[in-house]
Amino acid sequence: MPSAARDGRRLEFADDLFVRLHRGLGSPVVNQWTWRLEEPYDAAHVRRVAEGMARGALSRQWRRGLVPGARDRWTASDVDSVADLHTTPIPADEVEAWLRDRAEQPLDPARGRTCRLSAVDLDDGTSVVSLLLCHAVGDGGAVFDTVMRAAAGTPYRIPPVPSGLGRRIGEDLVDAGQQVAAVAEWGRARLTWLARRDGATAATAPAVERRSARPLDLPLDWRPPRLVAELDSARLAEVAAAAGGSVNGLFAAMLARIVVASGLLTDASAVRVALPVSVREEGEIAANRTRIAVATFTPDMLASRDLSVVKAACKQAFSDLASAGPGDVPVPLALVQMLPDAVVRRLPQPPQAVALASNLGRVPDAFAAAMGPRARAVSAMAHYQGANAQENRQLGSGIGAWLTDAGTRTTLQVGAMAPDVVPTRERLRRLVADECATWGLTPQWW
Repeated sequence: MPSAARDGRRLEFADDLFVRLHRGLGSPVVNQWTWRLEEPYDAAHVRRVAEGMARGALSRQWRRGLVPGARDRWTASDVDSVADLHTTPIPADEVEAWLRDRAEQPLDPARGRTCRLSAVDLDDGTSVVSLLLCHAVGDGGAVFDTVMRAAAGTPYRIPPVPSGLGRRIGEDLVDAGQQVAAVAEWGRARLTWLARRDGATAATAPAVERRSARPLDLPLDWRPPRLVAELDSARLAEVAAAAGGSVNGLFAAMLARIVVASGLLTDASAVRVALPVSVREEGEIAANRTRIAVATFTPDMLASRDLSVVKAACKQAFSDLASAGPGDVPVPLALVQMLPDAVVRRLPQPPQAVALASNLGRVPDAFAAAMGPRARAVSAMAHYQGANAQENRQLGSGIGAWLTDAGTRTTLQVGAMAPDVVPTRERLRRLVADECATWGLTPQWW
């Protein structure tokens, strides 16, 4: 069983940030998972999975802490399962449009409405199942665990809130004390970090500079373009190995090169790519347990297409993340989590990464088969609901990509949050198609 610290009852920092977005700090972030099946979906099975998920760890409700400084709580949601089972097939070439529509469905962790399943048959005899969930209640690791449990009929609910007001207040007092201790630890570590920095010559990092693009006159209902492409898994691995690297390095390099080709950065700028890393331990039921490593690729590295140097840069990024201490961040995360919305809203918001490459790897077999027959392909993507052009500009503009291997087929999903350089799906598709062609890869578009 998980420890009290990781049993899912308290909001981690990322949970807290995502919940605040639902409360008006910005546009809510949702995750969308998709199973592409080679036959019509089984309505009874999808309903059973939805019912299992309604009793699982992703079915949560946000509750404020009772003591100032204590982290807010997660409680099990009592909302009924949601399964939107469409009975009229849609054209196969409208899958991506259907998924975009599903991705805008409203969710609200304050009301316990955190996830919903949708399914539709296609006119070619295949089908698609979509899972939409609040990012606040689960990252990739949480989704794998909860969906497989739901499909197997063995859901796990987060522990209930202790009965009795006095006991809940007592637990909050303990948690508030731990948060204060975490802030004090950051202060001590920060002083050490500053002293170490002052006593050493810092290496100069390669410059990363966004190009000053003229804002385009886009409609008010503009939303970031996105696309899904299937690739042959064996071919992907073959190309990566021939270039001296791994699929992970090839994925990161391709995204960085797409960013360069988009015109988002100046010609001499390096590209910093955010690489999500799971730190989830066995038995944890916490919602989000992902940290971000940042790899820097210079123009020469990307132009050479030598994945051995890309691999070295990624390895250095992972090493830097593993060795980072609490004093390496300018503001203690525990303190931010203790602040009210009115204060956090006035804090400078960190810009989104110019490139986010989230490699979810080979999904478990049970996950690929969770919606009935084994999926031909599985895709995943994070999405800002309702974010218009102006909000994307304020976030700093960037391009995100997600890679998911379901066995014989690997799915590349890309979203361009860069309204003034990649305003349309057609522009994004050209960028991705050109990069795939450079490596001898043939995408199959959804």
